[in-house]
Amino acid sequence: MYSARQQYQQQSVQTASPEKLIEKLYEAGIQACHQENRDTLRDVLMELIKALNMEEGGELAERLQGIYEFCLNECARGDLDTIRGLLEELRDGWKQGVVEGQPA
Repeated sequence: MYSARQQYQQQSVQTASPEKLIEKLYEAGIQACHQENRDTLRDVLMELIKALNMEEGGELAERLQGIYEFCLNECARGDLDTIRGLLEELRDGWKQGVVEGQPA
């Protein structure tokens, strides 16, 4: 049985725009770093890689893929502080450049 919080989280994911979903992935990755949960962090990074549109994203998508792959390597080494810092910067840039420009 789902708790009220789990139901709310599931519904918020199902109704979120693609832009908000990326923001939620960044948040989940940052949280996984704080909790030192490398399995969840690895899953988040793989989802971020799968979300990239390499055809339309051009150089930006290639650079993001490189950052995400670097983070995967650092995750394997256990350097979660570096990953957290990168994800926080990416999240902030994403929120400022993409999410805040979206209609409510």
